[in-house]
Amino acid sequence: MKEFAPILVMVYDRLESLKKCIEALKGCDEASQSVLYVSSDAAYKTQDSEKIEAVREYIQTISGFKKVIPIMPKENRGLNGAYNTAIDLIFKEHDTFIFMEDDIIAAPDFLKFVNEGLEFYKNDAKVLSISGFSHSVFFDVNKEQQSEIYFTQRWCPWGFASWKDKILKVKDLSLEELKKDLNNKTFISSLDKIGIDLFTAFQRKLYKKEPLVLDYRYVHYMVKNDLYTVTPYTTKTFNIGNDGQGTRTRKNEKYTRFDLEILKNIVPFELSGFASEKINNSFNFLCNNTQTNKLKRILNTIGLLQFGYYLHEKKKKWRSRK
Repeated sequence: MKEFAPILVMVYDRLESLKKCIEALKGCDEASQSVLYVSSDAAYKTQDSEKIEAVREYIQTISGFKKVIPIMPKENRGLNGAYNTAIDLIFKEHDTFIFMEDDIIAAPDFLKFVNEGLEFYKNDAKVLSISGFSHSVFFDVNKEQQSEIYFTQRWCPWGFASWKDKILKVKDLSLEELKKDLNNKTFISSLDKIGIDLFTAFQRKLYKKEPLVLDYRYVHYMVKNDLYTVTPYTTKTFNIGNDGQGTRTRKNEKYTRFDLEILKNIVPFELSGFASEKINNSFNFLCNNTQTNKLKRILNTIGLLQFGYYLHEKKKKWRSRK
């Protein structure tokens, strides 16, 4: 029997989102033959403890998979720490993995798509990951393209798969190295091709001296090393976490209006080898080149972006005191 890649689902305190994520995964034929790891990080705020306990009680009841392996540390490890712990555990037994956050809803053929992609592209040096989500979902796609894939350098954590030997090459990115790259015109030009928001997002990380979370590290690595993610023209996942309840996202009506029933309309897919003519950054570019991000770039050009970040932080502190 074919061995399917293990699935890692990461969750903090969103029980209802997790339930929806798990139920959608169970709708994939491959679920019953897939090992499921569920990483439940400990509370970093005392008031979250009750929610965390409810999440962990639910994890113990999950069925429908080949095996369910809970990862429940007693101390909070944060996103990077929890991810690294889970990946280290998975790679002791497996050479591939599928990543999901608790707010990702999978189409019935998602596991089929990423598992076949892992086999098809395992020896392709240009491919770092297989993405389930595609920003093409917000655009009209030609009928003849709907079953095809394209390649983009925009990393997307909304349901992806990768290989042990490839993903472990992505090392921690220091703020010093990032600062150097953000002064490199060639790097900035490549970054801008997948959305003008990334440059100022990286600048904000430098200003706040924050450690870089996964998607920042991976997109930097892909751009710098000319690597790509395989993406379906017909999306195989969708994120329901843009409802304002997530720890890193605000409410976004573009996402909350999406009809999840669309995911059930399975469109057969066709995988094809890497080719430069199949590189398509247009969907990412159009979705992320908003008026707000354009304003940030203008402010950066005239030297006011960092001052804007300073005022924003002062405003947050003032609100927290009220």
